[in-house]
Amino acid sequence: MNSNSVDVVIGAGSGIGRALIDRWQEAAARPVLAVARSPDALACFEALESVQTSACDYSDAALTALIDTLREEKKDVARLVICNGVLQGEGFRPERALNQIEGSAIRQVFEVNAFLPMRVLAALSPVLKRSTAPRIAVLSARVGSIGDNRLGGWYSYRGSKAALNMMLQCAALELRRLNPDAKLIAYHPGTVDTPLSKPFQANVDAEKLLAPEAAAAALDAVLSEVESDGTLSYLDWRGDAIPW
Repeated sequence: MNSNSVDVVIGAGSGIGRALIDRWQEAAARPVLAVARSPDALACFEALESVQTSACDYSDAALTALIDTLREEKKDVARLVICNGVLQGEGFRPERALNQIEGSAIRQVFEVNAFLPMRVLAALSPVLKRSTAPRIAVLSARVGSIGDNRLGGWYSYRGSKAALNMMLQCAALELRRLNPDAKLIAYHPGTVDTPLSKPFQANVDAEKLLAPEAAAAALDAVLSEVESDGTLSYLDWRGDAIPW
C-alpha cells in the first residue's frame, strides 16, 4: 500500500458519511480525510487518530486550498465518496406537480445535488489523475433514472440527479484518458434512515429502510468489488445496475 494513500469523504457530516468514516477508521486500512461544511459536523471525529478533518465551505477558494494540501502532501486517493445532497429545505419540498416548481428552490436543489459534486471532482481531478487506482462514488439516486421513472413528480430532485449522472458520464470518459485505472460510480444508497429521508419513511417497508451503518457496509462492498473498465457505473446498494 502507498504510504501516502488516503480515503476521502466529502459531506462527512451526513449520516452515510459519518458511518462510512467510522467503518473505515475501524478497519485501519489507511488514513481518512473527512471534509464537511461545518466544523461542528467534524467534531465527532477529532478523537480518532486515523481521521484528519477539514472544514470546507465549498467555495472555489476553499476547494483550491483543499486540493493544494493534498498535492503538497503527495496524497494518493484510494477511495473518494461524495455524499452531499438535498431533497427538501426551508420553504420547499419535492414538487408533485408542474405548478409547484419554484425558481429559487430548483436552483438550490441543482446546486447541491448536481453542481457541487462536479465542482469537487473538478477541483480534485489533478490528484485523481495521478492516484494509483482511485475508486470514486458520488451519491446519485434511482429516481434520477429516466428509464425507471414510472411515477413522475419530484421534478427538482429527479432532474438534479439525472443531470449529475450525465456530468459523471462526461467525467468518466475524461478520467479514462487521464487515468485508466480510475473507476467512477453514480451510486444509489437505497433509502437510509437519515434526516434527508425522514419525512418520507412512512411509505417505506421497514426491511427496506437501511441504517446508516448498513448503508456504509453496502457502499464499502460495492467499492471493493467494482472493476475499472473505463465507464461510469450506475449502481444501487446491492451492486445491481440501474437503467439510465
